[in-house]
Amino acid sequence: MMQDEPWYVQRLRELEAAAPVKHKGTTEPFVKLPLWWVEAVARATNSAAALVWVELLRLRWKTQRTTFPLPSNRLKKLGVSRDVKRRVLYDLERAGLISIERRSRKTPIVTLNLL
Repeated sequence: MMQDEPWYVQRLRELEAAAPVKHKGTTEPFVKLPLWWVEAVARATNSAAALVWVELLRLRWKTQRTTFPLPSNRLKKLGVSRDVKRRVLYDLERAGLISIERRSRKTPIVTLNLL
C-alpha cells in the first residue's frame, strides 16, 4: 500500500482482501420462458401433457413447496380437460416423478419427487 493513495482506495483494497472468494458452483441448465410460449408449443404439438408439467413447475415456484394442490380451473383455461389432467398425473406418478394424494371429489395433492 502506498501512503500517497487516498483513504478510500486503501479501504477498498482492505475490503476486497477480506471479502470471501465466491466460487461458481456447477449448476444444472436452467430455462426461463413465458407461459404463453409453452402453451403455443403444446397446442402446436397437440401435447397437453407439457402444459400439465409446466403448471406443476409453476405451482412449485409459486407456493415455494414441493407439495401442493393441483386444481383443474387453471388447466381448463389453458385448454386441458380434467380427463387429460388425470391421465398425465397418472403417467407422471407411474414414472416416479410425482406422488399423488387422491381425495374423493376434491383436488388432488401433488408432490414433486425430483425437486
